[in-house]
Amino acid sequence: MSRKFIAAVLAISTTIAAVSAVPARAASEEDIAKLLAGAATILIIGKAIQNSRDDDRKDKSVKDVRHYTPDHRPHVSNPPVYSNDRPFPKVVPRDVKKRYDDVLPASCVRQIEGGHVGRVVMSRCLERNNVSTRTLPKACRMTVETRRGEARAYALPCLRHRGYTLTRY
Repeated sequence: MSRKFIAAVLAISTTIAAVSAVPARAASEEDIAKLLAGAATILIIGKAIQNSRDDDRKDKSVKDVRHYTPDHRPHVSNPPVYSNDRPFPKVVPRDVKKRYDDVLPASCVRQIEGGHVGRVVMSRCLERNNVSTRTLPKACRMTVETRRGEARAYALPCLRHRGYTLTRY
């Protein structure tokens, strides 16, 4: 259950318990003032708890800022030596896609009439050729009309603009 809900139920139950213990009588101005003071106290305590929780969330969302600390270890003057038969290691960026992911089969290209796009790559053909259409950009997706009804396709100029190429066979 929510902490706010439990706190509200607890506050209401203590208020009812305090009021019900006294025999029934007309409320005086003093009783009303005590009731309002109790409600204000509960409201102030609730706000203080909420503010402290908000501060905790802000502290967690702040990224860890690391400051430069000098390295006091002894400096190694001789860098590692690589022999001629072993090349230096190369850094491979994480965000670079494999080249074979960007190649689409040329057999899936169809000429269409009308509209501003002359050639499209048919989605169903790509799926038959084991090319995942999930990785293709949604901005290039379009619907074309075929003999069998509407089908999904991808605009070839749009795909080429985004780095996709066609096979040569």
